[in-house]
Amino acid sequence: MPQLDRIIVFSQIFWLFLIFSLFYIVLVHYFLPKFLKSLKLRKQIIDNNTQETLNKTNYILSKQILLKKVLLKNLGIVLNLLAMQSTQLIEEKKSFDTLVLDQKISIVILNTIKFCDSKVLNSIFIYSKLFNFKN
Repeated sequence: MPQLDRIIVFSQIFWLFLIFSLFYIVLVHYFLPKFLKSLKLRKQIIDNNTQETLNKTNYILSKQILLKKVLLKNLGIVLNLLAMQSTQLIEEKKSFDTLVLDQKISIVILNTIKFCDSKVLNSIFIYSKLFNFKN
């Protein structure tokens, strides 16, 4: 069989070994360092971006905590003021005159109506405690 002839097989094995050795040397000495450098740079970029993200996240969280403290403090002040005012209103409610409130509401309604058409104005009936429509 000619494909198993020792003379032909030796030359094929020689050239196979030589070509693959050259291919391996070129890959290991030229392409592999560039590839590893690229991977190392990518890893450094990812690490830097992660570190920046963590720093910004920590900064934002600290600002949020500070804002939350300030808002809670101000909310407490507002609640205290509302509690004091509500107790004052409850105390004043006994002597509060609804006539003043009715006057203010009627003034607002009248100022709103002034800019209406006369037909619309005539169709609106205003009954307030301020105006006693007793016949």
